Amino acid sequence: MKLSGLILRVSLTAMVLLSLVFSALIWRNPSRLGRTETSSALKTTQETSASQQAAYLYVPTTAYYQTGSQKVQLLQKDQSATGEIHKTIRQWQLKQVNSSVQLSTSALAALLTQTDTLQLTFSGPVTFGVFNAHYFAKPLKNVPSFQFDRLIIDLKNRKPKLTLVDDSTRMSRTATLAKSPTTKLRAYLQKAQPSGLPVVEKRLNGKLVPYYAKPVALSPYAFLLDQQNANHFVSLLMPTNSAAAVDSREIGDESIYTLGDTRMTLNSSSSVMQYEDPGKTTKSTRLGTALNKGEAAISQLNLQGITSMHYFSYDKGSRTVSFRSYAQGLPIFNSLDNGLVQTVSSESGLTTTFSLNNLTVAIPTSQALKTLPATQTVLTQMAAAGYAQSTIQDIRLGYYWRPQSASSQVVDLTPTYFVELNGQYRRYTEWLTPQAVEGQNQPAAQVIR
Repeated sequence: MKLSGLILRVSLTAMVLLSLVFSALIWRNPSRLGRTETSSALKTTQETSASQQAAYLYVPTTAYYQTGSQKVQLLQKDQSATGEIHKTIRQWQLKQVNSSVQLSTSALAALLTQTDTLQLTFSGPVTFGVFNAHYFAKPLKNVPSFQFDRLIIDLKNRKPKLTLVDDSTRMSRTATLAKSPTTKLRAYLQKAQPSGLPVVEKRLNGKLVPYYAKPVALSPYAFLLDQQNANHFVSLLMPTNSAAAVDSREIGDESIYTLGDTRMTLNSSSSVMQYEDPGKTTKSTRLGTALNKGEAAISQLNLQGITSMHYFSYDKGSRTVSFRSYAQGLPIFNSLDNGLVQTVSSESGLTTTFSLNNLTVAIPTSQALKTLPATQTVLTQMAAAGYAQSTIQDIRLGYYWRPQSASSQVVDLTPTYFVELNGQYRRYTEWLTPQAVEGQNQPAAQVIR
């Protein structure tokens, strides 16, 4: 055999062996296996979020701690105080809820200022049934029917005492707790109290609102934005084996999708979608039914930022349940309904209104604190601008989500006061403009809901 033939055979054999070695390495490469592992991990995360989302949605939104003669609203940077408290007391057990008692005005005032009490409030009324099903790990079996919006946990004695209060009616019920250690809770309160805002709760046209006696300094925020297209939600809410089964058409700045009796309408100017399903009718006008239907509807949207969204309000007349994004325990508002989900369950069916743009996770920011005036200063400015205090329905701290450019994946949130007039939340500085004062009895051109 010639030397050249021998060399050729050896070379071919070596190439085959190298090919087998590289093939084995490729198949065993973690980056290849990472696809399967990542897919599995994402699936697990989504299932966990789906099973716990009601607990996120129906966690109280504000936490106060009363010690001595001072009440503070617990606020911690990059944390939800009520969420952290929920983690520490979730394993507590409710054993019994006693009969209702209506408190006098003075008795309620004394209860709200009772020393060494943790007070958790919802932004709107909740039923005990919804609370019982999601707040504590082990629900109470015999569930009484009533609604409330405040939990007061008395920590003075070794065993904590729980009182459930409806601020508007002053109806209250005490509850017996078991397996309720307070060591972790007290440790959290000790850590969170120094950064809390001194506050006094006062009645404003029948509603208890926090008054900040001194100027408050809050951190601006930045959030990553989840922007979806219409097809994403069409596939979620209108699943079908044939893409042609979903009819789509454009009328002006609206895109309308229909599948059978269901209908979805996208407003291209605001990126707000409205989903209507006339087949999901509800005869019940009970609050608990509306809250449960609302949670079921929002779960269908599979939102990425569900952990930052909470129950915000309920309108009894229209049966509208509103869920809103929160940052640092404060609600987020804007003029385009970003971060807002509203559901209506009635005899006409189910209607869900939501945005294509929703917040996901907070990102670090080095922006300086923004100082806001005391609450009374804001009310004085409103009065000077011509607004009677009797017309103000609510005033609260929150974050303003300025509409972002189409290409931006980051949202800046600015802290400010929001004042509600005629059912509309707007920044207090907007209400103070001459145009707003002149048109206060007319529908606003740009409403912050």
